[in-house]
Amino acid sequence: MDEDNVTQISKSEEKILNELQKNCRLNLDDIGKKCGCSRYKVGRFIKKLEENNTILGYTAIINPNKTNFKHYILLIKRTTQPLEDDLLKKLPLMSGNDLVPGIKINLEDTLYVHGNFDWVMTFTALDISYAKDFCNKILKYYRNYVESIELLETIGPIRKNGFRISKSDKIIKIL
Repeated sequence: MDEDNVTQISKSEEKILNELQKNCRLNLDDIGKKCGCSRYKVGRFIKKLEENNTILGYTAIINPNKTNFKHYILLIKRTTQPLEDDLLKKLPLMSGNDLVPGIKINLEDTLYVHGNFDWVMTFTALDISYAKDFCNKILKYYRNYVESIELLETIGPIRKNGFRISKSDKIIKIL
């Protein structure tokens, strides 16, 4: 996997994690009832996972249909040029503005992947012009490392973080 140790968790701990992913705002009593354990066990387990960085944080899941922002996916194919050591050290810590100065996007995810592309980024921006500006700057700042990119705009989100976004069958009919 990665450099962190993989921890074996029990079935009840797995249930707790699943409940947190469904709704991290549930109180410990409600999670305990759903998982068949005490609120104290739930609390101890959550604290342990926060301390060892298994749980990195909690966030709101925004319905993209209710905001002015558009959602984009950027696929990046790398060259065979090895990354410089200082960039390798900084890359995992970089936010959107650290990665590309002066951008007007909200970087959500950066993923190293196996397949036709090597790197996937998801982000939101006010419109396609901001998304394309981000892509052009990626090409400019990292031209030695980027062979090609492909920008995808999300047309109709169906699910996000496990939550159903679209209540209509309009998107399904398009497919």
